[in-house]
Amino acid sequence: MSHFYVRPEDIKENIFAINGKQAHYVSNVRRFKTADEIMIFDGMGNSYKAKITSVNKNKILGNILSHSYKISDFIVKLYTSIPKGNRFEWLIEKCAEIGVSEIMPIKTKRSIRAVFSKNKLERYEKISIAASSQCGRNNIMKINEPLDFKTACKNAFTDKNFISILPWESENNSENKVFINNIFEKKAKYNGGSIFIGPEGGFESEEVEFAKSLGIQTVTLGNNILRLETAAFVASILTMNFLENFK
Repeated sequence: MSHFYVRPEDIKENIFAINGKQAHYVSNVRRFKTADEIMIFDGMGNSYKAKITSVNKNKILGNILSHSYKISDFIVKLYTSIPKGNRFEWLIEKCAEIGVSEIMPIKTKRSIRAVFSKNKLERYEKISIAASSQCGRNNIMKINEPLDFKTACKNAFTDKNFISILPWESENNSENKVFINNIFEKKAKYNGGSIFIGPEGGFESEEVEFAKSLGIQTVTLGNNILRLETAAFVASILTMNFLENFK
C-alpha cells in the first residue's frame, strides 16, 4: 500500500490533512480519490492506515483507521565527506532506504569545497523524505549541517555505548588489519554506531591518529579502493547488519 509523509501537526486525533504540492501529487499524479485507503507516516516512527474522505486541488482530508509505531532499536550516524557532483544526493537516498539515522557532513583537510546553502539542505531533506516514503520507513533520516572533522570525532566520543569506525585504505597494509566483523566478535550490545568516511583524497595521517586517540577504530572494507559514496554505503550496511544481529 502506498506510503506518504504527513507532518505531525497535520495529524490530529483521527483526522489527517495533506496540503499543497503533496496533495497534488497524491491526487493528480498517483490518482488517489475519495474512499481510497493509503498509509501515512509522521517521520517520528508513527504509521497510520487511513481512508481519504475529501479531495480537492490543494488539500486532501481523511480519517485514521489504525496506528502502529516502529523505529530501529539502534542508531547509525554517518559522518561523511561530501563527494563531487550529485553523488551526495544518491548517498542520501540510499542511506535513508537502508535505515541510517543521521548524516553529518564533515570537513577534512582534503575535502572539496561544497556549498551547503539553505536551499540545498531543504532539497536534501526532501530526498530523505521521498526515500522514506518509497521504502516504507516510519521515520526520516536527518541531514545535518557540516562539521569540522575534529568536532565530529568529539561528538562521536560523547555517544555512550556506541561503536565508532573509520574505514581507512592504509588499514590494508597493517599486519593485523581489522575488518568490521572483527569488532563485533565479542557480540557486545551497542546502542548504535558512528561511521567516518573520508574525502576522495583520503584522510591525512594526523586526522586518523586524532580519531584513534578518541577510541575510533580504523577498519578495512577489503582490498579494493572504493569511491566515497560506495564506502559509506558498504560500511553502513555492514555496521547495521552486526548491530541488528547483536542487539
